[in-house]
Amino acid sequence: MSHLRWPDGIEFKRISLEPEERRCAHCGRFTYVSDHKHRHLHSLRSPLHVVSKVACCPDKGCRGHSEKQVSPAQMSIAPPYWAVSWDLFAWMGHRRFARHWSVPQICAELRDSFGIAVSADLVEDYTAKYEVMVAARESDLEGLVAAYQGVPDLILSIDGLQPEKGHECLYVVRELRAGRVWFAEPLLSSAAGEVRRLFERARDVAGRLGKPVRCWMSDKQDAFVSGVRAVFPDVPHRYCANHFLRDAAKPVLEADSHAKVQMRRRVRGLRKIERRVLAERSAPAEATPPPPDAPGVSEVGQVVLDYCAAVRGILNDDQGGPLHPPGTRMAEALDEVRASIRRAEGEKKGAPAPAP
Repeated sequence: MSHLRWPDGIEFKRISLEPEERRCAHCGRFTYVSDHKHRHLHSLRSPLHVVSKVACCPDKGCRGHSEKQVSPAQMSIAPPYWAVSWDLFAWMGHRRFARHWSVPQICAELRDSFGIAVSADLVEDYTAKYEVMVAARESDLEGLVAAYQGVPDLILSIDGLQPEKGHECLYVVRELRAGRVWFAEPLLSSAAGEVRRLFERARDVAGRLGKPVRCWMSDKQDAFVSGVRAVFPDVPHRYCANHFLRDAAKPVLEADSHAKVQMRRRVRGLRKIERRVLAERSAPAEATPPPPDAPGVSEVGQVVLDYCAAVRGILNDDQGGPLHPPGTRMAEALDEVRASIRRAEGEKKGAPAPAP
């Protein structure tokens, strides 16, 4: 991955690095530069040409003659054998996993915004490295202990994520006080014995942190209930609020869907009305002219078409969810249309508009 074909005429920003320690660790002699290591890297700002000077002891009989000294600052630019710098590496990983961009989308954005033309294989390779680094960081016990210094107790949750039917289910254990994912493990079976191992592992992590577990949260599958009861017998097990609201919303959404079907049955014939208006527009003008104060056919027809478009938009609106049911909003919107038509009819006849 470190050897890429660069286009001709590209301008690199040159960075020269020298070893910080120029004394031999064995004999104390001043070391001399014996070689130069050249690397070409992609970065968000400009292509980089990193030149690292390699130094060694001049005494061939000294052990330091075979030990090559280089500047440790090169790791702050990019690890060995990489073709991208840290800033570009972090940019790709953040777009892939935090913003859920696709690999072709990342390639297109790099090309359009930064002028960096890379293959999809390169992006996949470095996003995989990013995923491994994030997983290693999250599972680092020392870092975990430091992150929980000011946390009095733990609230743990477990949930199963199945990406596609037929694939392994990924079980994720997350701590809610600090908002950290402790670990995730794919399991072929959701049997109680298999899932219990996850609770035992969570108990070990909590024991190393020295923090008490105050509560467990889940969707209360049978395997989760038996696992918490067996491994954490004195810890309360709470139903996940998201799953609770989703289950409670099912009958609401079913009744709302039935109401929408009934309302759509009563509101029909929009296309027939529109065709009639369009036919009247295209018909030749009558021999007898209409009164001067009468509105034109095109003006009245446009109002009718606007009403039809508004009603069609109301009937096709399915957004809102259980907290704002689309059927309820559909009924309210249709009532507003009905009231508007009645007001228009009252104004045409000279009668006062009905109260809303």
